[in-house]
Amino acid sequence: MREIAGAIWTPQLAAGWNMNAEVADVLSQATERILQCSEAFALVPRPPGFVPGLGYLVQYWKNLRDYFLVVKDSRTYRACVVSTAAYYRSIIEMASAGI
Repeated sequence: MREIAGAIWTPQLAAGWNMNAEVADVLSQATERILQCSEAFALVPRPPGFVPGLGYLVQYWKNLRDYFLVVKDSRTYRACVVSTAAYYRSIIEMASAGI
């Protein structure tokens, strides 16, 4: 989970977070939002109508990390990652703190 969080935000931020169930839930929501935003550019296979849960994050973490890193560097699709990171930043900080 830390690798996925590091690809969305930064590895330095993710290193300080407590990777608990609440953080996993926020990562699932953020992952879904990024994948929906960049659907036409999707490199990660996923079944239609699927909300990525903890099992999906664990199984596909390398694919997701690589995908987010590629999309983040693409000028066109960078907005998907950046806007999601901004939206969920406070939420993931609170989840990490158990708030």
